[in-house]
Amino acid sequence: MATCPAPEHTPVTRTIIQPTGAGVWEEFAELWRYRELLGFLAWRDIRVRYRQTLLGASWALIEPFVSVILFTLIFNRLAGIQSGEIPYPLFCFTAMLLWTFFARALRSTTLSLVANAGLATKAYFPRLVLPLSGQLATVVDFCCAALMYFILLAYYGLLPGWSVLTVPLWVLLAALNALGVGLILSCINVRFRDVSQAVPFLTQVWLFATPVVYPLKNIPDKWMAIYLLNPMVGIVEGMRWALLPDYAFSPILIVPSLTIGVAMLLLGLIIFRRTQRRFADIV
Repeated sequence: MATCPAPEHTPVTRTIIQPTGAGVWEEFAELWRYRELLGFLAWRDIRVRYRQTLLGASWALIEPFVSVILFTLIFNRLAGIQSGEIPYPLFCFTAMLLWTFFARALRSTTLSLVANAGLATKAYFPRLVLPLSGQLATVVDFCCAALMYFILLAYYGLLPGWSVLTVPLWVLLAALNALGVGLILSCINVRFRDVSQAVPFLTQVWLFATPVVYPLKNIPDKWMAIYLLNPMVGIVEGMRWALLPDYAFSPILIVPSLTIGVAMLLLGLIIFRRTQRRFADIV
């Protein structure tokens, strides 16, 4: 009786991915190589957000619009807060347009790692793709809400000047601040999920610490130095200057907004870079 030869064992090839210690610029170059994945994840976020909804992208208009109505009734009609020659609904909507973008970008950045845990643990790609894709999806919401704002602007018969060309600058500064703070919170949220519950409360408190529903001139001079430590103050005021005709704006407000915003972004990138190698083990 013939015996069959024992099958030879097929060698198994294993690939182990280890941190290379690449510098910051190398990581950004790698991020550029994954730009198609970044666009795909941003498009996926948009589709998931409005899938099986009756109003679709109209929700991007409803949130700031309803907020402006409530703030007008409470702060303008009841509390008597005035906005000078600018109609209060327009004054408030200009700030809410940017603030809604900032709040959504901050929330999407904070939740990006936990929300994409399945993807982060099964495939290799620059982890910074996840928070950036959420921010790109939020830009679409901002563009939809901007259409409603210009309709309101036409209703009041106002036309912005050349300063409207600086709108992308203020949106970019708001996005950088949301990214910096969001990266720090996202790293903490991986270990302590309480952060995701605290973000809506944080953004609500931050809103009232920013001149969104009241003019900056209402802040007493003795508190102004501390108040300007909020980087969103100069950004919101810059957005009003860009969209409202003849709005007074002091360029000095850009200094704390840019300085603190860049510092928070660098801090967020450092913390994110040092902790990203443990994301898959913790999440």
